[in-house]
Amino acid sequence: MLTVALLLVPTFSHADVLKCKIDGFKESIFITTTPDTNSNDGKYARIGISPGIGNRAIVVPDPMGAAAFVELNVDGAPLGMVRVQKDMRVIKSGHTIDRSGAIFVPSQSAGVCTRCPGIKACPP
Repeated sequence: MLTVALLLVPTFSHADVLKCKIDGFKESIFITTTPDTNSNDGKYARIGISPGIGNRAIVVPDPMGAAAFVELNVDGAPLGMVRVQKDMRVIKSGHTIDRSGAIFVPSQSAGVCTRCPGIKACPP
């Protein structure tokens, strides 16, 4: 439980960074918590292929110790969710929404995350 608690409550001086290898993705996915040191908004986590850079995400803590990251597109609409368990296993769920609002192309993949020592110390 300590692992996720640290992820959800970073210090004001640095962001926590997870490097996740997810089945079906060629590159690692990085989840960076606030404060987002590569952006001006500072209130969103980031999900992308580099630490601190990527789509905005809202962090939703789970009372059982996991964390869910709701990934948002540029307009603020949800693209999917990345759920990190206490044991650092991860499930990435995604979908596409067309102009009519219909959801299609749902997907779900599993993987595992490791904690990086810092935002600049986590090579892609």
